[in-house]
Amino acid sequence: MPRIRWVVLAAICVGVVVSFIPAYSIVLRMKAESLIRNASIVSQHLGEASTVDTVQAIYKGKLTQMPNCTPAFCGYEVVEGNRVLAALHWAPYSELRSEIWFRDGILSATILDFTSSANPHHGIVSHVYIQEGKRLEFDLDPWEESSPADTNGIVDVSPESLKAHEQTVLGFNTRCLTSHRGCMSVAELLPTVWEQRKDGRIRCRLESHEGFIESPW
Repeated sequence: MPRIRWVVLAAICVGVVVSFIPAYSIVLRMKAESLIRNASIVSQHLGEASTVDTVQAIYKGKLTQMPNCTPAFCGYEVVEGNRVLAALHWAPYSELRSEIWFRDGILSATILDFTSSANPHHGIVSHVYIQEGKRLEFDLDPWEESSPADTNGIVDVSPESLKAHEQTVLGFNTRCLTSHRGCMSVAELLPTVWEQRKDGRIRCRLESHEGFIESPW
């Protein structure tokens, strides 16, 4: 009888885990997609005077202050990661981090970092920087036809350029957070900007002039 009880208990535990993972995965992707939408909303107000409370309202109070803040320069962040799935050995650890930066009371930048530990060589990161400044600017790296499979990706865009290229710049693949195999390249993390060639190397999908899609000059 004790053995039967353990078998039943094990079966129940497996059933709970199997039913939990899909539901948790859906919620996690929804949270990540919310961070992406919020970054877009905040980008519309870069260069304007604002308060932390105003931005906190957009993020429903989830922002936490980053270290080494000063009255002149301070950042706040929120992270959505798949630690539960990683602890269950369902997926390699990955996270989407959103940062908001203030300079002298002015919203100066919002940053999205999508990181995956699935690559066997090192963690892969796709960075998107949305910064006040030039009216039009959209540049990226790598921009070549062929880059190493384990390269990181950087996109730097002004709020004005983001309006015309939002689906491309913010086209993160949130399924990387819940995929059993994870995502092993920037081509999987941000497939609207990069793709993986048949030989495994990374190719930029966008035409540019040495990395500039739109130039500030």
